[in-house]
Formats: sequence, C-alpha cells, structure tokens
Amino acid sequence: MISPEKLLADLRAHRPQVAAEEASLARLIAFVAEGDPFRRGHPVGHVTGSAMVARPHGREVLLVHHRRLDRWLQPGGHTDPDDASVFATARREAMEETGVANLRAPIGETILDVDVHEIPQRPKEPAHWHFDVRYLLTTEEREIRPQALEVRGVSWFSVAELSTGDFDASVIRLARRAAALLSETR
Repeated sequence: MISPEKLLADLRAHRPQVAAEEASLARLIAFVAEGDPFRRGHPVGHVTGSAMVARPHGREVLLVHHRRLDRWLQPGGHTDPDDASVFATARREAMEETGVANLRAPIGETILDVDVHEIPQRPKEPAHWHFDVRYLLTTEEREIRPQALEVRGVSWFSVAELSTGDFDASVIRLARRAAALLSETR
C-alpha cells in the first residue's frame, strides 16, 4: 500500500525546473495533504505514476499512443492497491504498456517531474485531474510488445523529433529533462 506521507516527503524534496512544473507541484502537494489521493472515485482526481523510458544515452524515448486520448504520451497510469509506491506504479505501467521487462532506474526512485492535467469527461466518468508523478527508467531492449488495451501503439522517438511533431509540452519537457540528466551521468 502506498504511503501518502512518503509521497509527500518525496514531493517536498523535488525541485521543479520551470514555472509550469512549480505550479503543478504546489497543487500536487496540497492534494496529497488533503488525504485519500489514490482513490479513483475521488471527485477531484487522483495520483498517477508514469515513467519516461529512455535509452541509456538519453537521445531516444519510448512513448505509447494512448487509445482514448489519441496522443503520444509516456507510459503510466493509475495506482493499484498492491503497489508499494508511486514509483512501483510507474514501473508496472511502463512494463504493461510497452512490454519491455528489462527496465533500469538510473536515478532510483527520485522524482524526475510532476504534472497536473485534466482528463476529459467520458460517458461513465466525469472530467477529473491526474496528479502525475513522473520517474526515469532506461532500457537497452529493442523489442516492444504493448500489452495494455489502452495502448494503440508504442514507438521510439528521438528527443529532437518531439519538437517537430504534435506532442504535449509536458512530454517534451520530460524527455528533455531525461536526456539532459542521462547525458550528465555518462
């Protein structure tokens, strides 16, 4: 079971690098501090975990094409009751959505980025917020085998390529941060 107190401590230790992330971090800390941040039925939203999966050199990232949102995003999703941490959620979701089993965590369970974004209303679900905590995973694995129903496709993209396409600004920010961090650690 995920500890809200541990997540709060990790969030308070995180240092955002841009104003948009700073605003998301403040909202995320306030939301987690209110209590019950993992319940999917919460009227405001819930905490999610995602991972930027990159090559160890950082120049390529693995994105999933989300079926419902019709966008290329980093793998991630909802916490499960059995998840030990939000990092465990991110790792599990990355494995499920990409089929890549050999994932490394070059910075451990340290938060890479946070983002709060609205999820549109669906027939059986009102609009709500995802309070997304994002981590860094790497892999040398070439074979990708998406296994999750919500994934339409999985593909490697160069970080430079993201700037020329229709990618979400927070995904571009996340990919650039991962690339910069991985180039520093080499």
